[in-house]
Amino acid sequence: MSLTPVGTPYTPYPTNPTGGVTPSTTYNPYSGTPVSSDTGTGSGFSTDFASISSMVAHGAGGGFSSYKLGAQMGQNMKGMFGNGFKGFIGGAKNVAITGVKGAGLSALVSAGVSAISNGVGVATGKVDGSKAVSNVIGDTIGGAVGGLGAVTLGGLGNLALGAFGVAGLPLTIATVGLGAVGGVLAGKMTKGLTDSF
Repeated sequence: MSLTPVGTPYTPYPTNPTGGVTPSTTYNPYSGTPVSSDTGTGSGFSTDFASISSMVAHGAGGGFSSYKLGAQMGQNMKGMFGNGFKGFIGGAKNVAITGVKGAGLSALVSAGVSAISNGVGVATGKVDGSKAVSNVIGDTIGGAVGGLGAVTLGGLGNLALGAFGVAGLPLTIATVGLGAVGGVLAGKMTKGLTDSF
């Protein structure tokens, strides 16, 4: 007994009148809308490119600011406690100043990394020029906020690990790693604000 197909065989790829296969649309989880991934415009890749570029920029900015200021932030946090009200006020002031410095460092590094990656994106045709400029502006703002988170998390980690006797290179590596994580997480929190640019 043999089975013979009835009608036209099923194909998952729609054909166009010229006989070629038409590009299918796929779902883009970042935008929530179907996009054509085979049109050659790079529309499916540009969202991924911007997201990855932002994460790298925020991680680099956060890691660098935490490397430079994480230990100082940890000492400033430690100084807030044990010296009474006057010590708390002085420590809080130092924490705020260090946080602002960290935000500035992280914003500079994030802007630089974003400018380089978006420049490569423009050169390779993955992102257009106006979108690249808005990506750099958004990454700079996200980097500033990320720097606050990075220096805070790096300082807390430095303080906690130092209390357990961790010192030297392992403490520096942990501080930078925590700063990079803090930079990415805090940068993600600003995504709604920076998407409007």
